[in-house]
Amino acid sequence: MNTKTTLGSGLWALVRTGVALTILGASPLAFAQDKACVTLKTEAQLEQDYVDAQGKPAKRLVAPGKVIPGNEIIWTITAANTCAKPAEKVVIENAVPEHMTYVADSALASGSGNTVTYSLNGRDFLAQAALTVREADGKTRPARPEEIKSVRWLLGTAIAPNATATARYRARVK
Repeated sequence: MNTKTTLGSGLWALVRTGVALTILGASPLAFAQDKACVTLKTEAQLEQDYVDAQGKPAKRLVAPGKVIPGNEIIWTITAANTCAKPAEKVVIENAVPEHMTYVADSALASGSGNTVTYSLNGRDFLAQAALTVREADGKTRPARPEEIKSVRWLLGTAIAPNATATARYRARVK
């Protein structure tokens, strides 16, 4: 796990988290190296079908037990503001685990005005539509969702003191 927090004008938290598939059953924590105002918790869950109290089909998130190829894991990153002032311009970055592939259009975050960007190499981030791959013949093509290595959210809303915000995406086990 690699986590980094920096302070600039206002609070600018850049957090990188990466969780290997081998620890999928755990709820790994990400934390700020300098113990700044924003702390992270990353959680892996499966979506489960069930029948609710009214007898209607519904879905809920549960901790993964045994995962098999084809399972979709929902990764939820919760950012908590532990300081007495709002945390603004919070950026959450999460690497897609090595033995998984990103599920197209699944990256969401709480609040409004969020910007989501993606990376094919873990360093350079662009809108998904702007990602391209150069083929062996020199031609470029749009990147496929399974080629995405990291997802980054710039939260458009400040996190109030003692409040949380979440970012979420799905990845399929290879």
